[in-house]
Amino acid sequence: MCRFHPRLHRPSSWALPLTLALLGGGCALQSGSPGTGVLLELAQPVRIPPNSAHANFQGGRQVAAANRLSPYCELEIKTVSEQSQEAQAGRYRITGGRYTLLKDPTTRVPALFAGLSCSDPLYQESLWFLAPGSTGNLHSMRCIRPFFFCRFAPPMMIDEAPSVVGPAISLRPPEGGAAR
Repeated sequence: MCRFHPRLHRPSSWALPLTLALLGGGCALQSGSPGTGVLLELAQPVRIPPNSAHANFQGGRQVAAANRLSPYCELEIKTVSEQSQEAQAGRYRITGGRYTLLKDPTTRVPALFAGLSCSDPLYQESLWFLAPGSTGNLHSMRCIRPFFFCRFAPPMMIDEAPSVVGPAISLRPPEGGAAR
């Protein structure tokens, strides 16, 4: 299981390669991991722009494009279309996911496989997979936390995502119990 110290810190010269080796390929979340079983609820449909498979959220609202200098989340569907699409309103259960340290959040190149220095930005990716709903093609929610100058912190946890996505998406413990 991947655990991270909650405070930002500057690693020593041996800690950066070790951190990248441990995180470069990603850490899969197993059943029972934080977030698994949480219900993601869309009270209303979320518009997906043309020629895209995701809607961007930052600062508590949906945005046309995310600023990669601040944390952001993407609600992702399975298909790309030339026309705008909608992620259908409803409840979707988080079934698992992974955390990955990335060199580039667009191409999803893991940090371990790309040469880097402390002047390069790094991005912690938190990816939560959603159980297919009865309608629509909602696939996942992905949140990115950027880091600069060899400073690291844990990836974004599911309970932190509401501050990024805002009221359009609510996250609730599973019915009949607390989130794991």
